[in-house]
Amino acid sequence: MPSLSQNTRISSMLPALQQSLANVFRPTFTEAFSQAAELARCSISSPMAMPFEAARQQYSLAVKAGLQPNSMLAYRDHFKALDQLEKATMGPFARQI
Repeated sequence: MPSLSQNTRISSMLPALQQSLANVFRPTFTEAFSQAAELARCSISSPMAMPFEAARQQYSLAVKAGLQPNSMLAYRDHFKALDQLEKATMGPFARQI
């Protein structure tokens, strides 16, 4: 069993150990900035992208119901037009594939 002096010495080392571990896992400024920028982009673009996601979902449901042709060319044309509209509306916040 550790003596009292050993316990004191160990407990005095804990703040330094915690600080060094915090520095190991602390991101650099560029990493933190890029994470913050990505978070901002996601939080801004997410509500703005909902109408376009709904349009994609509606098109796929219409194809399943037989209201739209099940054609690769029609699919391409629809999504190309929708992608162009999304990029024109949302600019740099548009979905990028």
